[in-house]
Amino acid sequence: MMTESDKQLLIDLEYGRVTFDNFLKQFSVDLESDNNFIRTEIEAAIQSADADRIQMTIPLIWFSADISNFIDLLNELLINPNHRSHQVIAKNLQDDAPSPTTVPFVRKALETNFDYIEYNGSDSYAIAKWFSWLLYSIGTDEAINLMKEYCNSTDEGIANEMRYRLNKIKH
Repeated sequence: MMTESDKQLLIDLEYGRVTFDNFLKQFSVDLESDNNFIRTEIEAAIQSADADRIQMTIPLIWFSADISNFIDLLNELLINPNHRSHQVIAKNLQDDAPSPTTVPFVRKALETNFDYIEYNGSDSYAIAKWFSWLLYSIGTDEAINLMKEYCNSTDEGIANEMRYRLNKIKH
């Protein structure tokens, strides 16, 4: 369980009051190697549905030596409305852990018309870009077929972005 000191360190890191190296030295566990600690904290936060708690624990994944150990949690967080890190999660899945297991979660995100991401203030085209890049990175037939399917979305922003990204695959 995270200590109060750990929680304060996370806040201090977020606000630039502690360096990354000092954060890792002062944290109560070795985040680079203790995947069980990270998993337990994030699962408990998700279970609590407490937006502040979820938001605070998400960065723990980025300290792990291998975020691919957390694809299942990142997938769940991709569609969880109780935080404000959807873009960061999509980008990390895209760059560091593209997985076929993510495709059904992207489908769920697309089905919502991004209602749960309204906090972002971006239009559907901008948000669809996150997901089209993620699908492009995954690159499986299922991912490409999902892009093809959403080329016919009634949301022009989503449809245009999926068509654009599919065009990049063909060339």
